[in-house]
Amino acid sequence: MSDAPTDVPGAPSGRRSTSTWSPLLLRWRRLSARLRLGPLVVACLIALLIGVVVGRLSSPGADAGAAQAIQTAILPLALDADGIWNSASGERDPVAEGLDALRQEGDPVPVQTWGEAWLASYDGVLLQLAGLDMPATARPVQRQYITAVTLSRDAVEVLRHAAEIDDPDDRLDLLTEVGRLRQRSEQLTASARASVLDLDRQRADVSPLPGLTSFQEGRRG
Repeated sequence: MSDAPTDVPGAPSGRRSTSTWSPLLLRWRRLSARLRLGPLVVACLIALLIGVVVGRLSSPGADAGAAQAIQTAILPLALDADGIWNSASGERDPVAEGLDALRQEGDPVPVQTWGEAWLASYDGVLLQLAGLDMPATARPVQRQYITAVTLSRDAVEVLRHAAEIDDPDDRLDLLTEVGRLRQRSEQLTASARASVLDLDRQRADVSPLPGLTSFQEGRRG
C-alpha cells in the first residue's frame, strides 16, 4: 500500500495532508458544522453566567453575615471599652471621674490610683478585638473600633502624665489634649456604627469627621 499523500475531502484545492488524524479531524468539522457547536458553546456560557449572577442576587450575601458577626462579637467589646471611661465597676473607678477630679479639684489621687488599671483594661479589650476572626467584609469595621479604643487608651496615657505635673497651665494643656483624644475616639466609634448600618443594608451618610474642640475652648472647658 502506498503512503503517498491523499487529498482531504472538503479541503481547499491544492491542500494535502499526510496525518493519520485527518479522517478524525474531518469528521469533527462535519459534526461541528452539523450541530452548530460554536453557538451552542456560547449559549451555554451565557446561561452559566446568568445563573451565577442570579444566584448571588438571590442569596443572603456576605454583608448580612458580617453585620451579625459585628453585633455578636465586636459590639460587646466596644461597650466594655466605653465602660472603662464612663462606668464604675467593683474593681475600679471610671476614667471620667479621675479626669474630673484632676481638672476641677486638682486631685491627682484617683488617676494615680487607677491609671495603670485603666490601661490594662484597655489593653485587654484591644487584644480581644484584634484576635477576633471576622469575615472579610467586617474587618474594616473591626479596625475602626480598634482605632477608637486605642485613642481612648492614649488619652489615659496623657492623663497619667498630667497627674504628675505641678504647673497648672501645663496640666491644663495636657487635660485639654485628653479631652480631644477622647472626643476623636467617640467620633470614630460613631463612624464604625454607621459602617455597620451600611452592612445591614441601611444607608448611612458619609461625611468628614467633625472638628475637635480647640485648645482655647478646651482650656475654658
